[in-house]
Amino acid sequence: MTLDVSDPTEVVDGFRNKSILVIGDLIVDRYVHSQGRKLSREAPVPVADFISEELLLGGATNLTNNLVALGAKVKVLGVVGKDEAGRWIEEELRRKGVDVSGIVVNDRPTSLKTRFILNHRQYLRIDKEYRSDVEPHITRQFLQPLKELVGGADSVVFSDYDKGVITPELISNVVEECRVQNKKVLAQPKVRHYLDYIGVTMVKSNAREGSIATGVSMVNDTSLRNMGHNLMTRLECESLLLTRSEHGMILFEKKNITSFPAFKGPKPGFNAVGVRDCQTAVLAMSMAAGASVREAVLLAGLAAAQQADKIGTVVVDLNDLRSQASTTLELAEHIVQVPVH
Repeated sequence: MTLDVSDPTEVVDGFRNKSILVIGDLIVDRYVHSQGRKLSREAPVPVADFISEELLLGGATNLTNNLVALGAKVKVLGVVGKDEAGRWIEEELRRKGVDVSGIVVNDRPTSLKTRFILNHRQYLRIDKEYRSDVEPHITRQFLQPLKELVGGADSVVFSDYDKGVITPELISNVVEECRVQNKKVLAQPKVRHYLDYIGVTMVKSNAREGSIATGVSMVNDTSLRNMGHNLMTRLECESLLLTRSEHGMILFEKKNITSFPAFKGPKPGFNAVGVRDCQTAVLAMSMAAGASVREAVLLAGLAAAQQADKIGTVVVDLNDLRSQASTTLELAEHIVQVPVH
């Protein structure tokens, strides 16, 4: 059975001014660019000349950046440290019109990932961060205004990078509040709290993380389907999207399994950072705009394909997405949906 979708351009037009609540790990992506000059005599490493350094929004702030680029009004819940990186995040988000009143300043260092780019390729990454769960009093701080926060949002997104902001207590409280207020909640888990996202509307992760969380190894298509069913049952979600890099994506719903091919693979040696956030932003906006889950996945796949050739931290372009949205209708004809027996 092929996929039946309505006009995706209308979905994209419905993005403007949607309010999204983002809960997650706030990260700074720092890039140090250099040009190789010679091999060092001190150690078997290249010696390079410094070209430039830049700071970019990473983790949940990259997701926020993508949502803003898609026309959303965003409020962020997260933690930054009393450091330069934390101050930079708050200033940068404010500059983009993001509501940062839900950001807690704490003694933990702000997550900082420094990538060393030599001759346009990444050679080394150094992370400065704490990965333990935040203290209970911080979670309580997030929970106090929760009713009001969920009430003011069209949808809620968890952007989990296993840096400690998202705890089981926070998840269960947010999910319950969203259930009471009939709001959709999308989760992008990593591994540590994967199985705590019980009752969310949709879970989106890569297949490898799903495999680690369930202990089901992906040997073939059957084991992939078993893993999907296992997660759907345990998480009690309406849909589950597993991304599979060059193998595309697979969407599990209660009655159907839909396989989406990769619209475009990454070029060898290129590694765009943040493609998952770009996809998640499009999914969240599509859900908020009332699109069907399959239309949302098609648009998310298209957004990821637009970024595949880029280097560095990528941000979706609303005009690009809108101008190419109609191509998803042709793509939909080649997508196969199988009913669950």
